[in-house]
Amino acid sequence: MDGRGVRHITAELTPAAREPTSPSPLDPRRPYKPLDVGNGIVAGTLAPNGRWLSLGIAHPRHGRIVLTTAPPFRGSPRDQPAVRAYRAALADPARPTFGIDLLDGEANAAYRIEDSFLLCVVERPQGRFETTTVAPAGRSGALQVVRIKARKGFAGLAWGGAMRLARAEYTQLTAGGPLPPAPAANRSGMADDVFWIEDVGLGAAAAVSLSEPGTIAPEGEAVALLAIGLGATRERAVEEAEALVRGGPKLAERELAQRRRLWTGLRLPPAVGAVRRALAYGIDCAACAVPVGTAMLADHEILPLVWTRDAYYVCRALLAVDRRAPTVSSVVEGFIRWLFDVAQRVDGLWPRAALASGQAKDPAFQLDQQLYPLLLLADHARITGDAALRNRYAGRCAEVIAALLAKRTAFGLIATAETPADDPLAQPYHFSSHVLLWRVLDVFAHPGANDLREATLLHFASEGRFAYAIAGPRGHGARHYHDANDLPTVFAPGWRFCAADDPRWRATIAFAWSEANAAYFAGALAGLGSVHTPHPWPLGDLQEIVIARASHDAARERQARERLARVETWDGLLPEAYDERTGAVASRHWFAWPVALRALLEGDPSLIAP
Repeated sequence: MDGRGVRHITAELTPAAREPTSPSPLDPRRPYKPLDVGNGIVAGTLAPNGRWLSLGIAHPRHGRIVLTTAPPFRGSPRDQPAVRAYRAALADPARPTFGIDLLDGEANAAYRIEDSFLLCVVERPQGRFETTTVAPAGRSGALQVVRIKARKGFAGLAWGGAMRLARAEYTQLTAGGPLPPAPAANRSGMADDVFWIEDVGLGAAAAVSLSEPGTIAPEGEAVALLAIGLGATRERAVEEAEALVRGGPKLAERELAQRRRLWTGLRLPPAVGAVRRALAYGIDCAACAVPVGTAMLADHEILPLVWTRDAYYVCRALLAVDRRAPTVSSVVEGFIRWLFDVAQRVDGLWPRAALASGQAKDPAFQLDQQLYPLLLLADHARITGDAALRNRYAGRCAEVIAALLAKRTAFGLIATAETPADDPLAQPYHFSSHVLLWRVLDVFAHPGANDLREATLLHFASEGRFAYAIAGPRGHGARHYHDANDLPTVFAPGWRFCAADDPRWRATIAFAWSEANAAYFAGALAGLGSVHTPHPWPLGDLQEIVIARASHDAARERQARERLARVETWDGLLPEAYDERTGAVASRHWFAWPVALRALLEGDPSLIAP
């Protein structure tokens, strides 16, 4: 749909609000991805010129709804090539956009202000356009402040572009639970100067308001505002967009000041830029407020679903830098409430993946997905010194542990339906999940912890190392493999499951980083990945950092860091996988987990040990 607005303003930005605090523009020679902004309620994606690709928000029935330029996914959810192609198209520089018309085209420079907000600069014959984009705290929308330095006079601004309002697509490579079709009957119109688009059946609406200065004289300066509001109804969306415009540049100034105060108050490690970028993505885009608590999404653009595994590492990264900052504590505590008070459980256990609104999306049983919520609750109490939430949910934790231990076989292990990569598992007893299970039993001082550890050490031992998975006791049907998703295996020494000089653990690691492992990929940027997405993964490089610290191998850690620096996208995030020859993004430009783990390892060098 197209829209135009004609409200006149004369506001100016202060110097602090319009000057980029990044040391330099984002480097276009680095791996590309679109740019992101959010506030923990809404999260969206923009082109480098400041025009919009999407803006989304939680929805009580559909999990997440988005105002987006992307077409619907028409393929089968079981067709992996079609899913991969659709996901890649979301990050295509040629993807259509909507926004102020004179911003359309190639950007001249893009900045990250405070590693959080966007400043996009476009030079046109008409003049220079500097667009600052923020999602103000507590609001269901986003605001753009466009500072214009005219070269020649022109008669105002307009905005346009095609968009649709829809349920998020949830394009999974291993779709485990189909959703019923969502309503798709958009209609649009104007309310005074505000363009609206709504879908009554979907229960969602969006509004766009442009406040522009009218005729601009040659060599003149002016400010325009573009606001997007989201809501359950047209009236609510229009009201939100108008309120954002009324707030004007002062809203943007306030957001920048608040983020500066947050960073100043945190205990940040030396790698400040990488850590701040990871934390900003976590609290702005992965965090997704719902009426009770906060969902923690795997990402806001491709897979806005909750995996407890991914979410654990985002929350731990936040706890590692400061447990007292309200912005940090509210997100982590909100997610803990979401886990125990909102998320639907299947037979008392968490599903593989859930919608932001809490409904189970994929009901498959993964052992490790049951354990990360308990570990996060225990870690939160230990790190903050506040046991209130742990005490509040102690009974539910005991129920989950009892339900899991009731699944033990006669030889003491628990079968899981899928791996942590969401793949079916022919050998149902999975090593890293049992290391994690022991960790949880240990931190909860469960009397069965030692027996579980002994059973794990005994039955997974095979060919002088630990098998990835087994079909029965004492290594029966052992599968020798190691995957970038299996972090508990490398954390085993830090967690005191086994010693770093245990020959079985060392042999497991040596096998994992060899061509004998189907998840190891040779090349100029050789590394550990997954058969799930067959390329090296940053999660594999981050595992190497853990191993290097456990083994006191500074050279190995340095090499892993160098690979991460090479494959990091131009805006400071890490993809799911990268090309082993070139370092280009091979899969999932958006992924909260690896960048959070990177920040965690910077902020907690103890290997997540107690």
